[in-house]
Amino acid sequence: MILWGNIRHFSVFMILQLLSGFGKSGILEIEDDEEKAFIYLDEGHVDAVSLPRSDHLMGARLVKYGHVSEEEIQSVLMSAAMQKEYLGITLTKSGLVEDDAMEKVIREQTYDNTLELSNWVSGTFRFLPPSQETSFTVSASLNAQHLLLETSRRLDEGERPSKTKEDLPGDDLCASCSSGCKEIEKMKYLKADGICLWRNMPVVVREQLFTGPEKDILYEKDDAENMKDLPFL
Repeated sequence: MILWGNIRHFSVFMILQLLSGFGKSGILEIEDDEEKAFIYLDEGHVDAVSLPRSDHLMGARLVKYGHVSEEEIQSVLMSAAMQKEYLGITLTKSGLVEDDAMEKVIREQTYDNTLELSNWVSGTFRFLPPSQETSFTVSASLNAQHLLLETSRRLDEGERPSKTKEDLPGDDLCASCSSGCKEIEKMKYLKADGICLWRNMPVVVREQLFTGPEKDILYEKDDAENMKDLPFL
């Protein structure tokens, strides 16, 4: 284990942006009192985002799009559970679904699962280097920055996670947050439903919104290269 902490202090999006910015590979585990999620990173790109209910939702999508029947997906789900595999891996092995169709559904699932993670405000995270390579036959392979920007856009337009988490009052959420936003940002981005858009917004968006186009970037490219091997990363 090389990086861990509390997501009340550092949001899931903050940590994901940090790891992707330095091109890290490994598994980011997020856990609260109710469930556990996994984000698989490969050189800063997001290969998959897994939540406990992901497999069933993926199966429902495949049935909805007409790629498999309900009977087929039930059989594959049972097989995946017995082999302790992810549904996508078992489906790929089965040959029931074409790779292109699987890739489309996995990408949709990755976007939606990231949206679900936006309201995780308590619990812990830890980032693990790969003890052995996690290989996906078909993966989302999404640019993490693009994934976070898209999630921020959806939140800003009023979309919300399907599963409600225990909300923290605004004062409590702000007291435990290290984003350092100002009152003008709180007024605009701290929502009554327990979602803080500012806390979950990628830094590049904050810079564009509040510092103006002539603001110097946070660090030069050479500086980022020199920081890649810091011990806590």
